[in-house]
Parts: sequence; structure tokens; C-alpha cells
Amino acid sequence: MADTLAVDIKASLVWLFQDTLDLSIVADVSKLEYTVALPDGTATDEADRLWHDQRTVAASANDDLDLTALARTIFGSAVSIEMVKVKALLIVNIATTAGEELLVGGAAAQAWAAPFGASTHKVRVPADSCLLLVNRKSGWAVANGSSDVLRIANAGTGDITYRIAVVGTSA
Repeated sequence: MADTLAVDIKASLVWLFQDTLDLSIVADVSKLEYTVALPDGTATDEADRLWHDQRTVAASANDDLDLTALARTIFGSAVSIEMVKVKALLIVNIATTAGEELLVGGAAAQAWAAPFGASTHKVRVPADSCLLLVNRKSGWAVANGSSDVLRIANAGTGDITYRIAVVGTSA
């Protein structure tokens, strides 16, 4: 039996900005939304690989994820998921204490830097915050043995638990 994947990615920001004047209230009410559906496949606007987990990184430690060998147990069986391209990455820092920040990117060796610009570049994800990256058309390439390590570093003083989902393709 073949597996299939369907992914819906949604992000929105809704606001009400009001300015109280002498005789009236001026309001700006609007929203900015991004929505995309990725059906099963390896072409443009498609994805056939998904990996997700909840993980904990000790203080001052790193969690280096090999995007070509993401381990997972599914229905009691151990599997390894290989990404050739990453179409979406969501990281949620579930720490609630200010200062408990994750640094995403910047692995010492074999850094996956495609969305970050350079192998030393990092994105800071503060406590109770998230990072969502999407490249639905072509995806970001992952090269086994040369650019396949996504580092999640703990920049805080206590253990940090985070949730992660990686959506990509096998070709």
C-alpha cells in the first residue's frame, strides 16, 4: 500500500488598531493571511515527506537534526525519513520564561543553510514563540553529507522543550 500526504499551511495576523479622537474613534481593522495546500508529490507545490516531534534541548546544548535521516517511530516501527527538499519548517518554542530562546541554524559542520543565507546565520526563537518558513514552489535543497544538519541550539539557562514539523520531498 502506498502512503499519501496532504498538508495545509496557514498563518494569519488579525488586528484592530484604534485611535480615540475628541468626537470619534478611528479604527483600522484588517488581517493578513497566508494559506497553501500541498498535495502528495515531489513537484512544484507538492510534498511527500513529513517529520514531526517534541524535543528537549538542555541548557547550552545543541540538537543537531540530520535532515537526511530523521528518526521516527510510526505504528511501533522505527523509520528514517529523508528530505531532499524542505518545503516548510515550523518550530514552536513552548518554554514560557523570558530568555529561554532557541537559535535555529548555524551548525558547526554540514550546516543546512538554504533558508538562512549562510552556514553561520541563525534565527532566534524566543520563549512562547514560533518560526514558520515556507518555500512551496521549489523547496530548499538538502544535500546528504554536505548541507543536511539543522541545528536547534539552546541559548537559555534551563532546558527548553520545542515542537517541530518538517515538510518536504523525497526527490
